[in-house]
Amino acid sequence: MASDGGYNSVDLTWSPCSRQQLLTFFSKGKAECVKDLPALGGTLQDWKPGLYYGVDDQCRIAFGKTARACTFTNPDLPACRVLSCHINPDDDSSCKRLLVPLLDGTECGPNEWCLKGRCVSPDELGSSVVVHGSWSSWSEFSPCSRTCGGGITHRTRQCNNPRPAFGGDECVGLDIQAELCHQQSCERTQLDFMAEQCSQTDLHPLYLLPNTASFYTWIPAVGFAQGDEQCRYMCQSKGENFIVSRGSQFVDGTRCESDNPPPFGSTAACLRGECQVFGCDGVLDSGKLADVCGVCGGDGSSCTLTSDSYSGGQTKEYTTFLSLPINATQVHIINRAPLFTHLAVMVQDQYIVSGLGIMALNMTHPSPLDDHHLEYRLHLTPDLLPLMEELLLPGPVQQEITIQMACLRARGMFSSVWARRGKTHCLLCPARSWQGC
Repeated sequence: MASDGGYNSVDLTWSPCSRQQLLTFFSKGKAECVKDLPALGGTLQDWKPGLYYGVDDQCRIAFGKTARACTFTNPDLPACRVLSCHINPDDDSSCKRLLVPLLDGTECGPNEWCLKGRCVSPDELGSSVVVHGSWSSWSEFSPCSRTCGGGITHRTRQCNNPRPAFGGDECVGLDIQAELCHQQSCERTQLDFMAEQCSQTDLHPLYLLPNTASFYTWIPAVGFAQGDEQCRYMCQSKGENFIVSRGSQFVDGTRCESDNPPPFGSTAACLRGECQVFGCDGVLDSGKLADVCGVCGGDGSSCTLTSDSYSGGQTKEYTTFLSLPINATQVHIINRAPLFTHLAVMVQDQYIVSGLGIMALNMTHPSPLDDHHLEYRLHLTPDLLPLMEELLLPGPVQQEITIQMACLRARGMFSSVWARRGKTHCLLCPARSWQGC
């Protein structure tokens, strides 16, 4: 078509200006590439340009790299007669239109394609072959989405080389490859990173009633949403206790709670608004697992299971009975007599479980989103009396952790701790029966 956008809407023929520009192009010897015929199945008439350049591509060619296909239609404008595009990436309310037909072969409806400005079925299109989809080349890897804490870099490809048409098959395989990057720890926790994103929308009004703006303080909806839903910028209103999506998606690399607990050593993180699992090697869907020693792809031979027991303590005092060394894994502690005793946990000289003389409630430190977190669970009887305390820490332990016991009065108690002993680190294990405090 001519550069001025001239268009003959009657018979879709070349305008005089377009003819002149094409002849000039050929006369300057710049068209040698057209002599290199592509190796395509079927006849050239079967391979329509719209199979390679979809509506989004045509919008970018016409209006720039941020343009995309209009998300709504005008019934007065036939789908294939006008190119309608969103120009502003942040504005979905308006479209700019160019009076040029969509390329032949552009999909315009279910099992329908454009041909000379009309939306037609395969029979009318006159295709004699089935066109199976084929992948484009991979894009470059994107910049890392975070500067610390484990961001994501990814690259994509599209099933548009050509697009499947006339009953052809979709491309086989994934359209994305992704890896974790910048995995060094941040000063803030993974929960803090999600909280920061939620709080950034505090000044964005929520319209619960027509023409009535309401403002809330937004915090992470951990415990209320999980999986893909959690990655869709789901936040909780502080004090009001309802959740709502505050945007399209969290930043890639934001940690999430997958619908099923990820295997030991793997990481669940948001990617393009979905909760995805990365193997212990940091690669999306690699399936690579860490062994019981915390070694990625290991065979469990670098550590051994050890166990120990504790008997002692003073009434109404906290007594340390276990100090977990760095790199400890698979720690499991059970207190089966929590009526007159209870557990306490200190991380770097600060109590995170109990410590005030009373039994703690269920908690996860620092949060379910954080790597190497510690879970404390209090199990109750049908009468809501304490039945058992349990500490779970998959590890590897990254900080000095001390486990203590408080005896409120003399009483038998059983505790077990499971951990591993490696060549360069020691992991302690279960405590046995206590005869008294």
